[in-house]
Amino acid sequence: IKSHVAAIAAHKIPDSVDVVVAPSAVHLSTAIAANTSKQLKIAAQNVYLEGNGAWTGETSVEMLQDMGLEYVIIGHSERRRIMGETDEQSAKKAKRALEKDMTVIFCVGETLDERKANRTMEVNIAQLEALSKELGESKLLWKKVVIAYEPVWSIGT
Repeated sequence: IKSHVAAIAAHKIPDSVDVVVAPSAVHLSTAIAANTSKQLKIAAQNVYLEGNGAWTGETSVEMLQDMGLEYVIIGHSERRRIMGETDEQSAKKAKRALEKDMTVIFCVGETLDERKANRTMEVNIAQLEALSKELGESKLLWKKVVIAYEPVWSIGT
């Protein structure tokens, strides 16, 4: 991970652009240490819904911030599919991270079966509506949301 981060950081990235890299949790500190660019941001791939506490194996927003992270991915298809994370849980995680002033990369996307059933819009709208229900009309929260459309069926193709 060190060489990948160093290679990206070595490129001239315009001041108006943030490039975000999200290594696995065990590589976050290595990526942070290897980063020499103000425009390259390191993101966590996940965050726990609750704040600091006795949540064995989980990482809170506060822990990520202690590492100096500003970005977190929430709602990735693997979290939804493998870990059973719901739209509502993803939205609650996003709200918690946003309230702590992190930038949230919120993933939405449909599976191949959903696409074949012509449910693409329905699925994506439901995921976004869950987020909207949590955030309401707060411009302060929404301005730090990046929507990442990740059609699950296209991953690895």
